[in-house]
Formats: sequence, structure tokens, C-alpha cells
Amino acid sequence: MKLKLFFFVSVFVINSFLNYVLAQDTTSVLFIGNSFTFYNNMPGLFKDIAIAKGKIVHTDTAVTGGKDLKFHSNRERTYNLIKSRKWDYIVLQGHSNEFAQPDSKVDTLTYPFAKKIVDSIRTYSKCSRILFYMTWGYKNGNQKWKAIASYDSMQYRIERQYLRFADKLNVGVCPVGMVWKEVREFNPEINLYNDDRFHPILTGSYLSACTFYTTIFGETPYKNSAIVELHPFQKEVIELAATKVVLNNLARWRYIPKQPSLVPGFDVLQKNDVVEVYSNAKNHLSQTWDFGDNTISMDEKPTHKYSNRGEYVIKQKISDFCKLITLERKITIN
Repeated sequence: MKLKLFFFVSVFVINSFLNYVLAQDTTSVLFIGNSFTFYNNMPGLFKDIAIAKGKIVHTDTAVTGGKDLKFHSNRERTYNLIKSRKWDYIVLQGHSNEFAQPDSKVDTLTYPFAKKIVDSIRTYSKCSRILFYMTWGYKNGNQKWKAIASYDSMQYRIERQYLRFADKLNVGVCPVGMVWKEVREFNPEINLYNDDRFHPILTGSYLSACTFYTTIFGETPYKNSAIVELHPFQKEVIELAATKVVLNNLARWRYIPKQPSLVPGFDVLQKNDVVEVYSNAKNHLSQTWDFGDNTISMDEKPTHKYSNRGEYVIKQKISDFCKLITLERKITIN
């Protein structure tokens, strides 16, 4: 009686696969801006909130105090950082006065440079989601120009221009300025401003970080365990304000959710010289099998018979719009 071989092979090697999954689940964010971004290490606060909520985050910055988008559009470092990795999100922040100007001025002095950066991102990091960082009006407005000499008038212009640019360039908005307005209106006892009346103190930067967390992950930062030197009441008010303003108005902010991470995986059922493969992959749009003997299949659960003995490498290739991932498994036909 001929002995028939029948065995089941799992493709997962626990340690290496866990390392792989962790790497794939990292959310990377590049911040391009000025002091409104780097005061109180706002990107670091954002990262702390994300870690406290169980996320894995990588951040980097291209920030220089007092600079506008024209400066960044002509700076080599901006493009080197854009090219440096496949960013999930790239954030653009203009000068605090830049988006408080009339249409004719921003269309001439800001739009061409914003478009230059956006076009470069779509060339060098085409899978990145692009977010404009909507800033806030000065505490008492900008007294140098009557049209924005109050907080309300300045905030109105900033809000309008960022949303207008988002439509013109088909990008999303992180509405920090609107969360700022919410806290000012309903909790005026919480100060967000530095003594200069436009830069943020820690409460303001924490507000920005919470707004970015909510905008990027589409969930509340409420009750996160990040250690921040703020009174618990202030922390709670800010977290709830970010939740309310962002999550209740996702369409208004042109919400762009992160593409779910590609997760490869398959099992092999082998009977003598015949193998059946079963996919455990997630979040892919296409899947291809390479059986290592010049045989390719795009079936979901293909069966393949080998003609010769030997060792073969089965490859599973999954992809979405932006990424292609290959997972391999060696088998022996004997």
C-alpha cells in the first residue's frame, strides 16, 4: 500500500511576522511649517497622544520660525524630507498672517508655492495624504491691518482661505483654528496664548496635537494617558473640543482616512505533489500567487500540482493603490 503524505503548513513564523506587522502599522507624519508647529514640541505631543492610544507613530519636521510656504517651496530640505520615506501624512502650515489675506493676495503670494509643494508630494510621495494646518487668529487680531484687527475677523479669514485652498488643491484640513475658537468661546478661562498674544503656550500646543490626532486617526483623544503638565480639567476640555469639532464635521474638513495597512498571510495544504493555498491577507485590492515553477495564479484559493521534485518558493503578492508586499514560503516536493 502506497503511503500518502498529508500535512498542513502555516506560513507564519511568529517573531518575524510580528515585527513585520508592527512595521506596517506605523503611521508616519511629516510637519512642514514654522513656530506654530514647533512651539512646545507639538509634533512630540501628538506622538505621545498616539502612543498612549496604542498607535505606532513616526514624525519628522521641516520647520523654521516666521517662514511662509514660499520659503519652504524653495528649500531643498523640504523636498529631501518629502522623498525620504513613504509618508502617510504630510502637513503644510503657512505663516500665521499668510491665510488672513484677501483672495487676490493669497492667490498671488501663497497659492503658487502651496501648489508647488503639493505637486511635489504627489510626484515623490504619491500615497501621502496632504493636510493643511489651519492656524488661529491672534488674541486681539492683527492691529496692523484694520480688516483683521479683531480675533473674530482674523479667524474668519484664516478659516475661509484654508478651506478654499483645500478645495483648489484637493487636500484635507486639520482645523486647529476651529477647535481653538471652540475653547475660546465656551471655556474662556483656559488661556491658549503666549504673552506675545499669538504663539501658543502648552495648552494651545496640546490643543493642536489633539486636533491632529483626531483628524488623522478619526477617533477621540479623550482620556488618553499621555503625561502632559496640564490641569486635568484643561486637558479634558481640550480633548472633548477636538472630538466635537473634528468628528462632527468630517466632510467640512475634507476628511481623508488613512488607508488600512496591507497585511499578507497564507496557509499551505500539501498532499504529495499537490498544494492548496489559502489566503489570510487583509486590506488588499489585488492578489497574485507565484508557485516557483513559472506558474502564476490570481485565484483566491488556487490548487497547483508540481511536475518535478525539489524545493520551491511560493510567493503571495498583495497590493493596494500605493503599495506592493510579497510574502514567501519554501516547500519541498519529494
